[in-house]
Amino acid sequence: MGEIVIGIFLILLSVLIYFNSGDFPQLNETHLDPGSYPKLIAALLFSLSLILIIKQTVTLVKAKEFGFKDGFKNFMLKQWHEYKLVIYMLVVLGLYIFLLNILGFIVSTIIFIIAAGLLIGPIKKKNVITISIVSFVMTVGVYFFFENVLYVRFPNGIFF
Repeated sequence: MGEIVIGIFLILLSVLIYFNSGDFPQLNETHLDPGSYPKLIAALLFSLSLILIIKQTVTLVKAKEFGFKDGFKNFMLKQWHEYKLVIYMLVVLGLYIFLLNILGFIVSTIIFIIAAGLLIGPIKKKNVITISIVSFVMTVGVYFFFENVLYVRFPNGIFF
């Protein structure tokens, strides 16, 4: 049941991404504009989410487990235990999106990657150092590549 809810959420997200990706400014007359890649990814996300919903619906119909056998509270408790990490990651992603315009791309992305890495993996001193170095190098590398090669501007925030 949780996979169906996640699939619906991803379909809504893909539609939002698809229709908002046409707002990027064009630098010159080309067949591929800056919104082409996000539109492709959104279409792929939509397709895979639809497949997930269909597959899980067929599985539920075959198993005949539509209702809440043990009550709604136990069902929600089971869903919480099963999808706790997904919910935490969605909260971290929401905070990242919120802080992106305030702190800027570089600072927000470094914090996001470190938080996601610590949330998903084991917390050891060696892992924290590795995650911090990787997040800094990847963020700065992506930032300079997009800014200087593709001429895509990122939010600067209060630090730049």
